[in-house]
Amino acid sequence: MKEKIEQLPKQFIAYLKTLNWPVLLGIALFCIILAIINNIRVGEGKSVEWIGSQDVMEKPADIL
Repeated sequence: MKEKIEQLPKQFIAYLKTLNWPVLLGIALFCIILAIINNIRVGEGKSVEWIGSQDVMEKPADIL
């Protein structure tokens, strides 16, 4: 049992090496691009806020 546990990191690294990384990264990049285009395309009510965006505060009427 101990030998199997010790071999797990080696097996995991061997599995990661079998993945087709350019295709996986291409799919992820394509999904990100589609999400950006879709967020721009939809109306303001359905658009999502981006990470780090801040709410725009309205100016009080007495300052105007």
